[in-house]
Amino acid sequence: MAAETILAITIALLAWTYLVYPAAVILAANLKKRRYMSDPEVTGSLPSVTVVMSLHNEKEVAGRKISSMLASDYPGDKLNFIIGSDGSTDGTGAVVSAHANANPQIQLIINAERSGKAAMLNELASKATGEILIITDANVMFTPSVVRKLAEGFADPTTGLCDTTVCPLSSADTGIMRQEIMYSRYETILKRAEGVLWGAMPGPYGGCYAVRRELFPRLPDNILVDDLYVGLSVLKENYRAFNNPDAVVYEDTQPDMIEQFRRRTRIAAGSFQNLFRFGLSFSRRPGVVFAFLSHKIMRWLTPLLLMLFFMTTVILSGRSDFYFCLTAVQLIFIILSALDLALDRKGKKLLFQRYVTQFLLMNAALAAGFVKAIRGIENGIWEPTKRV
Repeated sequence: MAAETILAITIALLAWTYLVYPAAVILAANLKKRRYMSDPEVTGSLPSVTVVMSLHNEKEVAGRKISSMLASDYPGDKLNFIIGSDGSTDGTGAVVSAHANANPQIQLIINAERSGKAAMLNELASKATGEILIITDANVMFTPSVVRKLAEGFADPTTGLCDTTVCPLSSADTGIMRQEIMYSRYETILKRAEGVLWGAMPGPYGGCYAVRRELFPRLPDNILVDDLYVGLSVLKENYRAFNNPDAVVYEDTQPDMIEQFRRRTRIAAGSFQNLFRFGLSFSRRPGVVFAFLSHKIMRWLTPLLLMLFFMTTVILSGRSDFYFCLTAVQLIFIILSALDLALDRKGKKLLFQRYVTQFLLMNAALAAGFVKAIRGIENGIWEPTKRV
């Protein structure tokens, strides 16, 4: 009886996390938007904007990224760029220097010793003069209108943070690329809905987001996921955070499954690190806490729920054919995912099984990240994902 109760609770929590909550929030946001919302008029003058970018060994993409930023249609007298090379050893500094020498809008800071992204962002932000900071990564390419679209969101004085909508640079179906793109779109739709309902998007897209300069917190040097730290800090100050569907950027997606696992492990460790810092009572707004609990916390608990689901079906498998078959199906999926991983090394895949493999890898990374966070994170230095 106890095993069946645990199984029922586990199923209910998984269903809430991946079906009920997302569907309800997206539906409610669409209804609210249709009934009560219209496109807001942007009044008054545009704010001044400083784009800050920390780089470490990004020679392959730095030139293209800077060119995309300089192609912005934002008024030049209200836009400047501060770029930091954090202990780069591959010639990144020379690439950025060439652009900085040719464009007075760019301020370049080169640190010979690597201090980590958080420390670099703190230094860059301290030198910024814009009312709005746009934080961006090297592999995220701007569209000409993205700065303007982000800045327009701050016409509302209650807006503290606004992030972009990311589109893939490539539609190739290699490795785990298609699955990652699908997951990214799903996350964006859900965050957008949470922004519409409560102004409570729990975590911005770290590749490119905007925040009021006075709300940008000093990042702890050992923080691994700085965007989540900034997002929670903004919500803690009772400001709104939302996604702008018209602020479009492009990013390459790393197709390699092992690289994605390492990346997600780092993100998971940083997510738990932020959870330990902020807890659940970081905001007085019920909608913010509800969104954070349902979207983030329950997602982070999925490895535990999956383990409980599997263990209880194993315990119950001797009692009925149904539970025996349910256990067998889970084992088959696990074995097929292991085979899928092996085939991926040879450039092959098991068609739709790749979606199951991605889901299991995501949750394995969450478990690994939790262990890493529990052991303690001494510094925020990590290697960038290999560029494709």
